[in-house]
Amino acid sequence: MAKRSTRLAATGLALGTALSLLGTAGTAEAAPSGTSGYAATVQANSNLRDAPRTNSRIWGTTTKVTEAGVACYTRGQRVTAGGYTTDVWYFGTVIDYDIGHIYSNVWMWGGNVNVGADPAPGIPGC
Repeated sequence: MAKRSTRLAATGLALGTALSLLGTAGTAEAAPSGTSGYAATVQANSNLRDAPRTNSRIWGTTTKVTEAGVACYTRGQRVTAGGYTTDVWYFGTVIDYDIGHIYSNVWMWGGNVNVGADPAPGIPGC
């Protein structure tokens, strides 16, 4: 258990450092060498799920605008919230520094991911 926690913490610190250096501003950018995916941010109070639909398990909820590494997208359940509608869901890792937690392999509804367009140019389909 200690080895896994140490490995997870080291991975999280490396990803967190890489993402914090990118400074995303509404567009998806390639992550630096050694990390996978694209840097983005996720809006506060966004549910992080185990599948691209609203009735799937919630692994966590962001406490503020949070950094994320997006690996790919898929078309899942169509959702309307805050005047925005999309069926695009992004898969990746979210780092919530406020609570000190890394959510790996989670789905994020496209309306909550700040990438400029759904699907974001350059992010591959899953």
